Amino acid sequence: MTYCVRPFITVFLLCLSSATLADVSISQYFGKKLNKINSFLEQNHEKAHQEPKLLMDFVDSELLQVWSAKNTLRAMLGSQRWSQLSKGDTQRLILAYEDTIRRYLFEILDQYQDQVATVEDVRLNSKGNKGWLRVNLKSQSFPDFNIDLKIYKDVAQWSVYDFSFQGISFVKMKRAFFRQTYDSKGVEGVIEILNQKNQKFKQVVMEASDE
Repeated sequence: MTYCVRPFITVFLLCLSSATLADVSISQYFGKKLNKINSFLEQNHEKAHQEPKLLMDFVDSELLQVWSAKNTLRAMLGSQRWSQLSKGDTQRLILAYEDTIRRYLFEILDQYQDQVATVEDVRLNSKGNKGWLRVNLKSQSFPDFNIDLKIYKDVAQWSVYDFSFQGISFVKMKRAFFRQTYDSKGVEGVIEILNQKNQKFKQVVMEASDE
């Protein structure tokens, strides 16, 4: 799964920004955002690797407005553990995980190979507030395949908090680590481990910004 997915995560993780959908359909809305990320990567993927701030600015202004670190963490920890967190702990955990998202994207950026992402299908539950957005990925270097983004609607705003490839969910893969770490070390332990993993990446970004 890692071999197939890692080169393509950037294509769809960076593609989204927050908005009220109004009369625009979900597929049309996300299709426009995918076109935007396709264009950004085509024009900037090499430069962004050398100048990580370019990528980070794009992530902060686009991705983190719709990829819900909060909902991803809540799904990985489970509702019971999540309800035990104080407001301050919740915020610090979200900030640490947002750094993790930035790091993921930077680490896989050099694996981009001109792939193009397009919306293929949207499947919603009966209430119309949850569902899967199927994204098709095309590349001359790999066979075409689909990735499903799990989406959630809060009032009039949609967010993404999970993705699945061939039925394997990212959240399900990661939740054992988060739950076991939380149970043995508490939220401070989770935050500490995330910060340790992100430390080198943050230093690289800082040094590149100072050049």
